[in-house]
Amino acid sequence: MTKIFSRFPFFLLSVFAGAWPAQAQERSVVPLTVIHGADGGGRVYVTVRFGNVMGPMRLDTAASTSRIKLAPWNEAFPAQGASVSTGASGAVTSCEDVEATNVELKASQGNNIGRAKYRVTRCETSDGDDLLGLDFFKGARFSLDLVGSEMVLSPESDGNGFRPFRKLWPDQKLVGLDVRLGKTEVVGLFDTGAEISAVDRRFLERHKTLFTPVKKNAKVSEASGKKFASKVYKAKEIDLGEGRILKDVVVVSYDFGPLREALGGEAPIILGFDILSRFRWELDFGAEGPRWKASAK
Repeated sequence: MTKIFSRFPFFLLSVFAGAWPAQAQERSVVPLTVIHGADGGGRVYVTVRFGNVMGPMRLDTAASTSRIKLAPWNEAFPAQGASVSTGASGAVTSCEDVEATNVELKASQGNNIGRAKYRVTRCETSDGDDLLGLDFFKGARFSLDLVGSEMVLSPESDGNGFRPFRKLWPDQKLVGLDVRLGKTEVVGLFDTGAEISAVDRRFLERHKTLFTPVKKNAKVSEASGKKFASKVYKAKEIDLGEGRILKDVVVVSYDFGPLREALGGEAPIILGFDILSRFRWELDFGAEGPRWKASAK
């Protein structure tokens, strides 16, 4: 991250506490930086300020907490206790939770989105990006358009047409969608941090007729930077409901291992950038959430 010397704005939105102050009754547009990859994959970044330090963080809705790498700019953050970080491959890294102050998501229109105090996970080593996790958006309502490269936060959302997310992970802080692969009902982890969608090898081996093998292997890089081998397939059909049906979706397959157990064994597919970018999402993590709706791009 880059150190800057402008003062942190006095006014912070209290959107995440569930209350919008009178002067904040407007939409805030947060620009996204999208780096496109092969097979429709991609990575999504937002600009975040920690006090007087600002830089990009990868938007990762499959990270239950935000994660930063130990660096001079954050070494003074007070420790709150030991923690572990589990990657998509199941790799576990020993880290610690720390308290950051004056954390702000930069908006191009409207007010910036901030927290006066915010608990993040700090790891001594990481080959990947700093991650902005889903907990930052607790209490928020926003649209997410990966193709249009913007996130729009608003004080209220239209209550019509929403479907509930399935809560996942031991702490119930991650979310998934009820989807169908062919006629098989499963839960898909909602993961903006995954460059491309993935399926658990164990599930694939039990449902081979739902997939077509692609004659190539791939090296997959999780958000932490760890790379591992995988095979490439096409999911013949993924149905998100209400006519949102995708055909011949490229997915990578590997053994979810510990990740499978952490997801409760009910989410054998990760819905990554290549799938999520095909829709404009309305996400509500307020009192009536978590819930979602999506319209085709």
